[in-house]
Amino acid sequence: MLLRPLAKGRAWGGSTFASWGKFSPQPGQPPIGESWELADLPGEDACSGIEAGPFAGRSLREAMQERERAILGRAHASPLGRFPLLVKFLDAAENLSVQVHPSPAFAQTNADAHLKTESWFVLSARPGARIWRGVKPHVTREAFERCLRSGGDILPMLVEVPVQAGDCIDLPSGLCHALGAGITVAEIQTPSDTTFRVFDWNRNDPGRPLHLDQALACIAFGAGQELDRWPVAHADQVPPVQTRQFRTTLLSRTPFYRIERIEAMEDADLPVVTHQRPACWMVLSGQVRLGGPHPITAGPWRSLLVPAAAEGLAAHLTAGTCLLRALVPDPMDRWIA
Repeated sequence: MLLRPLAKGRAWGGSTFASWGKFSPQPGQPPIGESWELADLPGEDACSGIEAGPFAGRSLREAMQERERAILGRAHASPLGRFPLLVKFLDAAENLSVQVHPSPAFAQTNADAHLKTESWFVLSARPGARIWRGVKPHVTREAFERCLRSGGDILPMLVEVPVQAGDCIDLPSGLCHALGAGITVAEIQTPSDTTFRVFDWNRNDPGRPLHLDQALACIAFGAGQELDRWPVAHADQVPPVQTRQFRTTLLSRTPFYRIERIEAMEDADLPVVTHQRPACWMVLSGQVRLGGPHPITAGPWRSLLVPAAAEGLAAHLTAGTCLLRALVPDPMDRWIA
C-alpha cells in the first residue's frame, strides 16, 4: 500500500519538505515539522490514507478493520488494537523541546499514557549539529528537579551527542532527550503521541505547555537509563550483509521493531519476504516498483506498507535506490536464540 503522508505544522519546523516537493507551505500556518508516513492513531488527522494498492482511497484504519490478519500476520496489534508502528520524517530547523515519553511504570498506572520508544535515523545534519540523549550519570533526580523548578539551566545536566548523516539513535521510553536544530531524521516508533515537555527553549507558547510533574515521574536517572545498552549506531561502521545486487545494514533492533537500510547496487528485483509480519519501507532515493493487479511506484520520500500477506511478491529497485525497512517483530522471536 502506498501511503498518503500527513503534514504536521510545528513551531520548530523548516523548509525541507517543500524542497522535497512533499508539501507546500501555507501562508499564516506554522512550518511543517513532521510528515506522518504511517499512522493509525485515534483522533482527527491521525490515520494514514492509502493512495495506491487494494485499499486505495480508504484509510489504514479501514484496512486494519477488514483485513487485520492479512496485514499483521503473526504480529500483534498495539494495545489500542491498531497498527503497531508510527513512522515519520522530522525536519528540525530549530531545537525540539527537551522531553520524555511515558516510562513503563507510569504507563501502567495511567491509562491514557502509552509507551513511546523511538529511533531516529539521521538523513542530514548541518555541521556541529547535536542531540541531547539522557541525563549525565552523576546527576540525581533531586538535583535535576531542583534546577528545573527554579528555572535553572538543565542543559549542562544532559548528555550532548554530536550527530551526522547515517547515525541511528535509539530512545527508549523514559529517556530524556531532544533533537537539535539543523537535523532531518526518519523516525520509527511505537504508536503513541504522548510526550511530556521538560524545557521548550523559552518559547513561551501557550499551545506548547510544559509537563514537569509527569516528566519527573517518568525520567530515568543514573544506571536506570541503560545508555550503554542503547549505543548510537553509525551506519558506515556497521558491517553490512552484501550481495552483488543489494547491501543491507542492520541499524537498530528493539523489542518493538527492527530497522534496516537496503541499498540497490544495480537495477534488480528484491523478493518480498515478510516471515508473516508487516514492514514499512521508507524510500530515500531511487524508485521502487511493484506490479500485479494493483501496481505501485514509489519515489524518494514516499513510504509503503508491506502487509504480512505480501509474501512472494517482488519489488523492482532501480540502481542507487536506498530505503529504510522497519519490521514489526514476530512474537516468536523471543524464543529463537
